Amino acid sequence: MNTKRIILIFAAVVAVAVIYFGCEKKDPSFKETESNRALSFQPTDFINIKRAVILDLSSERRNTIESLEFAIEQSQDEMEMAEYHKQLSSNWMQFGIPSLAGYHAERVAEFEMTAEAWSIAGSTYSICMQRAESESRKTLCGNRAVASFENAVSLDPNNLDNRLNLAVTLAEFPPENNPMSGITQLIELNRQNPDYVPALYNLGRLAIQTGQYQRAIERLERAFELEPDNQRVVCLMPIAYSQLGENEKAQRFAELCEQ
Repeated sequence: MNTKRIILIFAAVVAVAVIYFGCEKKDPSFKETESNRALSFQPTDFINIKRAVILDLSSERRNTIESLEFAIEQSQDEMEMAEYHKQLSSNWMQFGIPSLAGYHAERVAEFEMTAEAWSIAGSTYSICMQRAESESRKTLCGNRAVASFENAVSLDPNNLDNRLNLAVTLAEFPPENNPMSGITQLIELNRQNPDYVPALYNLGRLAIQTGQYQRAIERLERAFELEPDNQRVVCLMPIAYSQLGENEKAQRFAELCEQ
């Protein structure tokens, strides 16, 4: 497998998983987290994004959006409004505007107040952050992704996937005042749960990004031992091995990756 092929594989496996677990009872720390999130939230940002894109939609798509927005304005039932916001989120994602999909997913989470809903909002904003073509859009969606995952963790702190998503987002979008917070959380998650493969995979991935190939191999080998059929893990290993000059192992895992 040549270097170009390996790089393409690496780029293809960076996505963050969407989480679908919920919880009905609020953690005591949720009020503080929610307050901080509210302070940073500027709905006008999303209003401006909508104004910039709505006229570029086909008349059919524009009518779909406007009909759902009108239904929300007329509704007095919160669960009904949440359902309309879900449809708006789905439509905006289909139309290729993940920032607005995230905005409406966050509205759903505010109505439902479950870890599941907040995690979906965070994952939707993460897609926006990864696809953003401007730094301002990346910052907007990155901040909302972090805030949403923080709320998911507050509501369900024992859910490893919620904690992973928050840590990975912080690693990809590090806060200026604590740029290592995401890595620190990932390391702690791995320390507490040494057989949790998603943490091992992401630590390996981030180690490759920072040129720590031997450390990456240590994480990925353990992940491969636990889940030998995990293609995300398998397809990262040729990259690390090739950078260490271990070409036979790189070739072996490259072949496994192609299977």
